[in-house]
Amino acid sequence: MTGTPDVEQRHLTRLSAFVLRARRVQAHSLYDDYEALERIGTVPFEFEISADGVWMTQRLPPEEVVESAAARVRPLLLKQEDAYFQHTLTALGWLLRGNDRADVAQVLTGLKQGWAEFDPKGRGPLAYAVQTGRVDEEEVSPMISDNVLAFAWIYGDVVHGDSKRLAETEQHGVRERYRAAAPLVCRLIIQTTATLHVIEWLIGLGLLTLPDELFEREVVVTDPVFREQGQVHMAPLGTKVPESLNGDLGPEWRRLTIPNPGEPAESMFPTDPDAVTSVPD
Repeated sequence: MTGTPDVEQRHLTRLSAFVLRARRVQAHSLYDDYEALERIGTVPFEFEISADGVWMTQRLPPEEVVESAAARVRPLLLKQEDAYFQHTLTALGWLLRGNDRADVAQVLTGLKQGWAEFDPKGRGPLAYAVQTGRVDEEEVSPMISDNVLAFAWIYGDVVHGDSKRLAETEQHGVRERYRAAAPLVCRLIIQTTATLHVIEWLIGLGLLTLPDELFEREVVVTDPVFREQGQVHMAPLGTKVPESLNGDLGPEWRRLTIPNPGEPAESMFPTDPDAVTSVPD
């Protein structure tokens, strides 16, 4: 039988994984414009009536932007991941099992309702369904929901190559799949960050305890330029790299040094200009 300490540790591990993942989701550029994020999530359409007919317009971010966001939220939808959203809800329920505050219970209920929308296997529509056909023909395609299209984009076009999902949505193509997925990904970002804020709120109330390090650790790379000061040793191409960089590296290895003022830099390369192997020290 699993003891209470083991159960508590499992829930804390999963909750910690969610916090780190949620912080990475919150750091995505789509979150920077929260108003636009909310607007896209509501699946708005613009209608224009002109002499040549009625036009319907939907404005979405570039696909690669939403694709990177989808990669960040994906672990939250996978049962085998510690960061899976249902694990988080279960952990909160267990860790707050002695809670008697009505506002906390209400917030947790709201979280469960919010997450219930996201079902990769769901067949029903979230905002709309699509059917194709010609106005001069009686035959039309089967109705397919935006949820099916959205997850076909996520699991077929983006993070996997799910042939079954792609085959089911083939006649609609990647454009319709992306069109359905972008609002869903935006709502996932909103729901994820809302859950993170609830966790922070519970910590502030003293009802939940998590290490400060979870909220201080770097979770994204903000500066793509890597500049470090150190020692560089070089040797001819093919020279065996020492197992340890401490101590004497051997006669083949020469340290790159700063020349004295007014003196030319000493050549580190042999007269036969082979490429060289370099090892930072």
